[in-house]
Amino acid sequence: MKRFDTTVRSLRPVAEGYYELRFTWPISAGSQADDAPAPGRFLTVRAGGRYDPALRRPFAFSDYTKTAAPHAPASVSDEPAPDCATANGEANGEANGEASFIFQLRGRGTAYLAELKAGDALDLLGPLGKGFSKPARGMRPVLVAGGIGLGPMLYLARALAADAVAGLCEAPVFVIGLRNAAFVPDVDLPSGTVICTDDGSAGFKGTAVDYLGGFDPGLPPAFYACGPTPMMAAVDRLAQSRRAPYEAATEQWMACGVGACAGCAVRLKSGAFARACVDGPVLDGSLVDWEAGR
Repeated sequence: MKRFDTTVRSLRPVAEGYYELRFTWPISAGSQADDAPAPGRFLTVRAGGRYDPALRRPFAFSDYTKTAAPHAPASVSDEPAPDCATANGEANGEANGEASFIFQLRGRGTAYLAELKAGDALDLLGPLGKGFSKPARGMRPVLVAGGIGLGPMLYLARALAADAVAGLCEAPVFVIGLRNAAFVPDVDLPSGTVICTDDGSAGFKGTAVDYLGGFDPGLPPAFYACGPTPMMAAVDRLAQSRRAPYEAATEQWMACGVGACAGCAVRLKSGAFARACVDGPVLDGSLVDWEAGR
């Protein structure tokens, strides 16, 4: 985990009310295995050195590449630095990669992010949390995304598709559940991605879990999901019915993002709690009490 200043590379709308923000990522910030912005992990953002809103905003990575077009390097530090620190750190001369996250326009913090443009400063802390594990050999990875869960699942789908080409795993099945055609994302989707809409205006008519209920993966499935709680609960029931493993990227409001405040506690079926920011956000979905608080 590092805090560093970097710059926006691009911002664009990808669906109704959703944006993709791409930014420079210093290679040294992800040089160690536990510091890589892997699928399922997240970062927290403060845009432009602002303290309004006071809390950083957490977002899951939706992509990461180790190389990018030439751009001003980011300034990296292991310790928190003043927010007035330079946003480009040109003196260090280190190579840059590129990362991104997808966010939904929801409130004051995301409204400010939606106004950013290329070259604007970002104050980042990350990578944070625990990401997805790879499926066991001979299992079909079945990925389910809904709502803002698109970002981390898109990243995982791309990563597993690349692994499948390299012969490291079976080809993934990626199913996205959406309200209607206006929410179909304008992003590069892996081949064979299945779009489901509640009203049938695009792709399969019904939910992602409706589709999977009649789907034969051809191999024992390994489920991965991120999205609204009812969807996550439905995937849990489906995974249990097929005696399949299930990894769930939980969506919780966070204050600190580093395990200090316990504001992102997730209730487990045992009655215990897990902190989404450090024990997750990816948890064993079969252990989560999806009915808690509903």
